[in-house]
Amino acid sequence: MDFFEPFWKGIVTGLMFTLTFGTVFFSLIQTSIKRGIKKAVFIAVGVVASDIFYIAIVLFGSTFFIDKITHYDHTIRIIGFCFLLFLGIRSIMKKEAFTEQDDLGNEKRNVLYFLKGIMLNSINPMILVAWLGVATYVETVNKFNLLQSEFFFAMVIATMFITMLAIAYFARKLKDILSPENMHRLNVLSGIIFIVFAVVIVWPVTGLHIF
Repeated sequence: MDFFEPFWKGIVTGLMFTLTFGTVFFSLIQTSIKRGIKKAVFIAVGVVASDIFYIAIVLFGSTFFIDKITHYDHTIRIIGFCFLLFLGIRSIMKKEAFTEQDDLGNEKRNVLYFLKGIMLNSINPMILVAWLGVATYVETVNKFNLLQSEFFFAMVIATMFITMLAIAYFARKLKDILSPENMHRLNVLSGIIFIVFAVVIVWPVTGLHIF
């Protein structure tokens, strides 16, 4: 059985999903610089856990379960809007000093960063649609069987996690060269990104049309 094609296509897909410069990307950079790599790793683990859940749904879940999730599309969008809007305003307004150690904080705070990763990845209903599209592609176009599909998605998740760790690691290296003013600019930029994504997520609920 050929696993080379699922191997390299899984890596490419994982990179595409991670390097989208979305909320997760900026949250990893911001958290790694301000709170340390360990906190950013907990966000990455939360993101991966969320993606594994969605992948399990598209591979093994019933159509009924998928329909149930999409039925609450508007609710998920509104929750996502509120969450990202809160993060955006907080990031813009709050001024914080650098954290000097990566292991500061108790386990409760680590759990909060883990939950933040889950939330950041789960509040966009299009995530499920994206994974459904990928699953359909590998089954219909690539003709992967179940074992090959499982290997493909395992490579996607592994690539995403390794890439997120690399982002957190190299972001932390910026700490030594960032002045407080530049750090504030990063906070403002991250806050704006969060707010923009909040508007993008909630826009279909408003019923408004750009054109």
